[in-house]
Amino acid sequence: MRLDEIFSFENLNVAYKNCRIAKQHKGEVIRFESNLSFNLSVLHKELVGKKYAMGKYKEFYIYEPKERLIEALPFKDRVMIRCFCDVCLKPKIDKKLIYDNCACRKGKGTTFAIERLHTFLKKEYGKEKNNDIYFLKCDIRKYFPSINHSILIHLLEELNFSEDEMWMIKKLIDEQPNCANIGLPLGNQSSQWFALLYLNKVDHYIKEQLQIKGYVRYMDDMILVHRDKKYLALCKTKIEKLCKELLDLELNNKTQIGMVKNGIDFLGYRHILMNHGKIIMKLRYTSKQRLKKHLKTVNKLYKKGIVDDEYVYLRKNAFYNHIKDTKESKKLKMDTFPFQ
Repeated sequence: MRLDEIFSFENLNVAYKNCRIAKQHKGEVIRFESNLSFNLSVLHKELVGKKYAMGKYKEFYIYEPKERLIEALPFKDRVMIRCFCDVCLKPKIDKKLIYDNCACRKGKGTTFAIERLHTFLKKEYGKEKNNDIYFLKCDIRKYFPSINHSILIHLLEELNFSEDEMWMIKKLIDEQPNCANIGLPLGNQSSQWFALLYLNKVDHYIKEQLQIKGYVRYMDDMILVHRDKKYLALCKTKIEKLCKELLDLELNNKTQIGMVKNGIDFLGYRHILMNHGKIIMKLRYTSKQRLKKHLKTVNKLYKKGIVDDEYVYLRKNAFYNHIKDTKESKKLKMDTFPFQ
């Protein structure tokens, strides 16, 4: 596609509407939409004329579930990226990904990933009616900060993007905070799609060459399910080698082989396959402590009058939905949630 097709006024306007959801009260959003038609027109002209320059990244840290540096662009740039992702990146990248690549895709997400893992565990259990099953959990060391720009661009070029599309892709990849020549900023939607693609050849290798049917990936968390521990050890060696040679990535010390009867840590829960075939979900200890801390904070804000009853209800409801399928949910009722 040409830049004028991708960044038409209509496409930019749709992207703007999507970007403002839940952020319409923020100052930068209000300022942008106070002269909306003019701002979108200027953005369109700069992009089509290839005179567009990325804004300055704002850096801040988040500490849940662990410390991460977030690098976010101004609202105008987020509108541009949303438009480019929806019109260009998503259609081409999504169709190349395996079904069980679960993060940031329409109709998928954490619930889908958990359901797929449970499906694989139940299928494996059904073969011999026991839970003598192993798993290999692979985790990439500092995934986003380690993504190699030249390798990523080569992978994207294989998807036959047009010259105009590659111009925009290279701008998104190369114009990094602090002029970094490796890694992707966590705050960009484009980074999510690039990260989904970056490990795609590893996904296909696991499914097609290693013949692991019970495989699910959520960003850089990979779970392989199999009855043969030795074969999983071989898989680990081959995956490690492929990641290093093909993508310049390393597995971290969270990578492990274990028995599913002892539980699999995945997406904030511990998934345990019992000897009778039932799967029990428990909150990980760190997740439990984090949620308790959050509830205490909400309680303090409520007592000081900073938040109202509606906000408290929404947060408690979100908490309940997070634990409703776990063993811990049996101890709590929605109308009697403790702030403790």
